Amino acid sequence: MPRRTAAALEDDALEALAETLAHLGVAARTLSRGSRSDDHAADAVVEIGGQRFDVEVKSVVTAERGRRLAAGAGRRAPLLVVADRIADDAKRTLREAGVNYLDRRGEMRLVAPPLILDTVVESTLAEIGGFRNSLDSQVAKEVAICCLLTPDEAHGVRQTARLINRAPSAVSSAMAGLRDDGLLTASGEPLIPDLFHELTTFWKRRAVALAALPSTRPQDAQRLGLGLNEPEHTPGWALTDTRAAASWGMPILARGDYPPDFYVPSDSVVRAARLLLGDADDPAVRACTVAATPVRLVCLHRLDHSRTSKERWPVANHIVVALDIAQDQARGLEALQQWNPEGIVRVW
Repeated sequence: MPRRTAAALEDDALEALAETLAHLGVAARTLSRGSRSDDHAADAVVEIGGQRFDVEVKSVVTAERGRRLAAGAGRRAPLLVVADRIADDAKRTLREAGVNYLDRRGEMRLVAPPLILDTVVESTLAEIGGFRNSLDSQVAKEVAICCLLTPDEAHGVRQTARLINRAPSAVSSAMAGLRDDGLLTASGEPLIPDLFHELTTFWKRRAVALAALPSTRPQDAQRLGLGLNEPEHTPGWALTDTRAAASWGMPILARGDYPPDFYVPSDSVVRAARLLLGDADDPAVRACTVAATPVRLVCLHRLDHSRTSKERWPVANHIVVALDIAQDQARGLEALQQWNPEGIVRVW
């Protein structure tokens, strides 16, 4: 998918604005581009229903960017933000500051009496391409996880490439796709919760129920690649789902003997585990489950929670665990809404 230039982004946004207003029966015309009104920079000045508006065009408006836009809203001409995606927290901030916006996914707020438009509108993003295409690759999923782990920080290409052990060129391409889909800002800040929810649609765990737990004896641990020593720096099995969520502090009900669920580094490890530990005759009485990791990052960087919980197995990071919990359509998203991990920025 080709990347849009800044000029192309503005052209798309202004065309989308005019199209949306036309569908609502409101006349609009662009008076100027790259103009200033009351000493404030604007990407364009647009006349809507006989009133002038300063238009700011963005690909993504995160919560932080929404606060910055709201802080600069004190100008004579009303401010109108047009973006591919506007985070829910940003929308609330803009509303409170009296800033108008068009979220091109299908929501418009334009309050400048006598003009009052606060409504769901038709999405104008069809021609940009499907958002989900940018998350097809393993690298893109790993980039998304990295950005979601610290969503309030900027993420550079080389820094991210080092963390996930990928080529900078591949990371750069993945980030460009996520930016074009309106899921990352230019500095690598993720749009939340949008990026997390998009990632859940690509996250699949194909678990195999086993009859026995792996032994931690050195010979078996080596044969199965458990990686119990220095889990934060060596690849190995990563605990996920219910037991992992409990170790992260999620308010989730699980028996003390609830069977663990693991990600393992590869399909070959799954086969070795099935040979050594045997398939469970009945999944309801399984000893554990194993699944080949969707992306290698999951098993590369694991965490030791033995000091803060009773969990003895290395644990997957909280984004991966949340993605697995979200796969439970009946209770997963409800459980996530009640989960406020200490010292972690929520992204769901």
